[in-house]
Amino acid sequence: MIRSLSRVFLLAPYVLVLATACSSKSNDPGTVATPAFVPGNTSNWCTPAAKSTCAAGKVDVCGICVATPPTTDVVRTTDTKEYSGTGAPDVACLKGVGIKPLAPAGKTVTLRGYVKIFANGPDSKNVKVEIFKEQLDAAGGPTGKLADKVGESTSVDSVSGLGTKKETIYKAGTANDRTLYPYEIKGIPTETPFIVRTSSKTSVDVDGWFPLYDYNQVVRDGAAAADGSVTFDVRALGNDDYASILKAAYNRPPEAGKSAIAGEVHDCGDVRLGNATVGIGPTSGLGLFYLSDVEDDPLPESNRKSTSRLGLYAVGALDPGVYTVAASGKVGGEVLGLGSYPVQTFPDSVTVFTFRGLRAWQVKK
Repeated sequence: MIRSLSRVFLLAPYVLVLATACSSKSNDPGTVATPAFVPGNTSNWCTPAAKSTCAAGKVDVCGICVATPPTTDVVRTTDTKEYSGTGAPDVACLKGVGIKPLAPAGKTVTLRGYVKIFANGPDSKNVKVEIFKEQLDAAGGPTGKLADKVGESTSVDSVSGLGTKKETIYKAGTANDRTLYPYEIKGIPTETPFIVRTSSKTSVDVDGWFPLYDYNQVVRDGAAAADGSVTFDVRALGNDDYASILKAAYNRPPEAGKSAIAGEVHDCGDVRLGNATVGIGPTSGLGLFYLSDVEDDPLPESNRKSTSRLGLYAVGALDPGVYTVAASGKVGGEVLGLGSYPVQTFPDSVTVFTFRGLRAWQVKK
């Protein structure tokens, strides 16, 4: 996800200006009339009030109208560098099976890893990394909102023996190298849902990093190495990339104060899923888009109606606020909800959410 997600939001707006001229072709089978939906699997995470009346060609997943999936079942991605697997999609957790509840908080670990880069940003030095708890409701479920900050750091030349490293990506067949810098944050609680925020250490004019909020994170007990550390890479978005691509997409500078959501659809085993559909509510900005299946350089496909093998989706030009994202897919000929989650967007920033099935803190008590 780190590498492929790099272009989810940044390239999605190109669809708006290339829709009539795009020559890329998709194997996406499209959508069909709404088949029988199996609402029982959503009872594990939906509230009774979360219901909507959806138009033809859409299904209701926890109150969000999601485009009806293609006639083809969702399939696991088997041949990507990250988040691939074999066999049938793992949907057990979506029915409340095999979910390990969150344990009482108390342990702390050290997060240590690299700051990876979205798109064509500069080397990832001087990125401010902040960890926030996610605000939970009275029942212990997600609200999508930030709570207390539990730690912060900045990417530097080396931490605890971890130095810089080169990363190579390929665009149009040409290799491009950049330097990744490490960070380290101590005292992060386990069994606690959290959100990672990356941004500039000082200001966007000096350090060049656009605010990014990455949701749906947790460190489970037993994940730490002998020294109490957990390897955890984070992501950063170059300010210049955000501005230049939006300007190209809308033929004007980015609109101040707007926000975006981008991410991937995975199954309960954290494997990417193709042929899934995604929806967002209460509004959809300039519309939700899906990306192609080129892992190092995924591009928007204006005629794509569901996820490619990379599972990528994006939506831009949102007013800041709390939204719910939901996904659906066909499994064994039946349409299932593949997840639903509230996330918050902030002015002049991007929020990242990757579906990973039903999370432990979403299970009804």
